[in-house]
Amino acid sequence: MLAMPGTAEEVVARVRAEDQAIADQLGWLSDIGSSIRLLIASMLVKNGDSAQAFLAEVERVRAMFREVKVRRARIYETIAILVMRQRLGGQPITEAHVERFKAIYDELKRYHWFLTGVDDFPACAILVGQRGEPEAIGREIEDVYQALRKRAKLWRGDPLQTAANVLYLSGLEADEIADRFARLAAGFKAAGIRIGQGEYDELAVLCFLARPLESIVQSVVGMRDRIRRELDGVDKSFAFSLGTSIAFVQLVAGHEELGPLADAKMLLDMQAILAARQAAMAAAAAAGASSA
Repeated sequence: MLAMPGTAEEVVARVRAEDQAIADQLGWLSDIGSSIRLLIASMLVKNGDSAQAFLAEVERVRAMFREVKVRRARIYETIAILVMRQRLGGQPITEAHVERFKAIYDELKRYHWFLTGVDDFPACAILVGQRGEPEAIGREIEDVYQALRKRAKLWRGDPLQTAANVLYLSGLEADEIADRFARLAAGFKAAGIRIGQGEYDELAVLCFLARPLESIVQSVVGMRDRIRRELDGVDKSFAFSLGTSIAFVQLVAGHEELGPLADAKMLLDMQAILAARQAAMAAAAAAGASSA
C-alpha cells in the first residue's frame, strides 16, 4: 500500500471497504483467510478494480479452468485469476489465456513433476503474459533452476523452484542471474545474515534492484536494523523480509515496465502467508494427535 496515492487513512479506508465487500460475498465458510483477503483487497484498490467485478470474473474463469482440466484449488485459482486480471489491465480473461496457463503449468511439471503443484498457479499466471512458447518458457526456467543449484549451491525443492520462476522474469541468461544471486548471498553472509531456503524468494526479488550489490546489502541491513529498533517484537528474519520489501517498493514505484515483478512480489507474499497457515495447521494437528 505504500506506493498508493492518498493519505494513510484514505488508503486504509479504501482497502478495508473492499476487504469487507469480499468477505460479504464469500461468506464465513470461505477458505480464503483474512490475511490473503486483505492482500487481494489492496491489489484491487491499487488497480481501480472492485470486489464485485473481480469475484464475478473468478467464477467465470474457474469454469474455463475445469474445461481444460486444470486441477481444483480454490484459493490458488483465485490468486492466479487476480494476477492474470491485473496483467490484462482488467480486461476479460479469454479461453486462449486459460489454455496458455495450462500449457505453461504442464511444462513446469514436465521438469519437476513432484515439486510442481497448485502453489505454482500464480507463477503460471504471470508467465501467461511473457513472450515465448510454453516449451521455451519451461526450458529457460529449468536452466535458471539448475544454474542456481550449481552456481549458488542452493538446495533442491519448492523454494528453489519459486526463485527460478521469479528470476526468469529478469530476462537475463541463467548463469548471469544465478551469479548475481550467489554474490548477493555472499554479501549478506559477510554481513551476518544467513540465506536459507526461507529467504530464497526475498533474495530473488533483490536481484532485480538496479544498484551495486554492496549498496543493496547495506540498504537492506540498515532497514532491518531500523525496523527492529522501531517496531517491538520483530525478530531478525521478519525484519529482513520487511527490509527487502521496502527496498522493493523503492525500486518499482512509478516504473510500469516492472509490472510483472510487482505481481511476482505479490504472489510471494501470498505464498508466504499460505505456507505459514499450512504449517500452523500441521502443527496443531500434530499436537492434537500427540495429546490423544
